This record gives sequence, C-alpha cells and structure tokens, in this order.
Amino acid sequence: MPRAGSEESPVAESQPEELAPRPPAEGLPRPARSPGSTKESLLDAAERLFAARGFEGTSLRAVTQAAGQSVSAAHYHFGGKRGLLRATLERRLRPVVEGRLRMLDALESREGPPALEEVLEAFLRPTLGGGPEAAGARARFVAARLFSDPPDLVAPLIRDLFGEVHRRFLDALQAALPPGTPRDEIELGFGMVVGATVQVLGLRPAAESVTGGPGLLPGEEELLPRLVRFTAAGLRALAAGKPAEAGR
Repeated sequence: MPRAGSEESPVAESQPEELAPRPPAEGLPRPARSPGSTKESLLDAAERLFAARGFEGTSLRAVTQAAGQSVSAAHYHFGGKRGLLRATLERRLRPVVEGRLRMLDALESREGPPALEEVLEAFLRPTLGGGPEAAGARARFVAARLFSDPPDLVAPLIRDLFGEVHRRFLDALQAALPPGTPRDEIELGFGMVVGATVQVLGLRPAAESVTGGPGLLPGEEELLPRLVRFTAAGLRALAAGKPAEAGR
C-alpha cells in the first residue's frame, strides 16, 4: 500500500505492467491518415514526379511509393494515373480560374463595359497569386505538361478547366475593343496574352542559369502593370490592323 502523502494510488499500483502506456515499437504501421491527407500526399508526389519525368515516364506505383500510399488508394481517390494528372493540374489552376471569374463578375456588375486594362488585370492578377515565384512554378508546371505530355491527354483537361474563362474573357475583350474588331483577331491576341504571361513567369530560372545571379523578374506589383500595358498595346494594335507604334 502507498505511504501517506504518496501520489500513487491503489489502482495505479495494482495495474499490470503490460498495460502501462508505451511508445509504439519501430516497424509497426503508422496510424492511418485522413482521406484528405492521403489525397494531398498523392498529389504532392504526383506533381513532383510528373514535373521531373513527365506523364509517360511516371508509373502509378512510383507515385504511390513516393507518397507512402497504396496503389488501391490512388485508384480509389483518382481512378488511376490519368485522373491523378487531371487532379494535379486542377489543384494548380482552379484558384486561378476562380479568381479570374470572380474579378470579371465584379467588373461586369458595374454600369457599362469595363476598360480593356481592367479586363486584362482581371485575367492577369490571379495568375500572379502567391507572387511571381509561385506563379512561375505554376506556369512552368502547366507548360511542361502541355509540351511534354501527350496532347490528346493534356489539352482536353486544360480546355475543361479554362473553357468558361476563355469564352467570357473573349466576350469582355470584344466589348472593350473598338466595335467591329474581328473575333479571330481577338482570339489571336488573347492567345498572345497567355503566351507572353507564361513566358514572362518562366524568365527567372532562365536568367539565373545564364547570368549565375538573381533573376530579373520584378515583384508582383511591378510586374502586373507592365504586363497589362504590354498586352493592352498589342491587342489595340491587332484591333487597328497595324503594328503598334514605337514608344506608344
């Protein structure tokens, strides 16, 4: 029996030693992760491997091993490797899509059509979400998937994600440009806006590899107005049917 004043209790004293709490033994399986963390770990591993090896060079088993998950978990959450690629792209791009549509909704809720620069800012600002570094990583990942993975696999995914954005911003650009601007010229210019943005966001790694020093990409608040001015001038030049004048 415990002495008077002791902190031990009869129950604690009589408890068998094998019932006392012990740290988990090495080699035993860890507690099961929540479904959310399982999906996130698979997406993180898939994005790393797709970026390094491409879709064709990455097996589903390699992804699950890198994530510490089972192949059956990947099939359960994503339906296979194609579904996993779609989910990685959607995770990267969905916030951009939603941000663009939200900003365009706000512009179109006002009286009268928005100015060209306002439409372009609504398109470009969400692209820079998280700053140029994060945006550059996002742009490089998506561009790499488009250029290195099978077009019949990736292009439909991009169209599904950006279909509404593409249509609505084309309509907004047409309303902001002079009446009678051909739709095909607007579509061409919009493609140039996208291409210029992806190119600019990928400049930092290229600049660092050439110069051996920090990249030349400015901060978000400096980069955004430059992109807006540059792309607005190009669209107006296409609408006018002549090259942009130097210095304008």
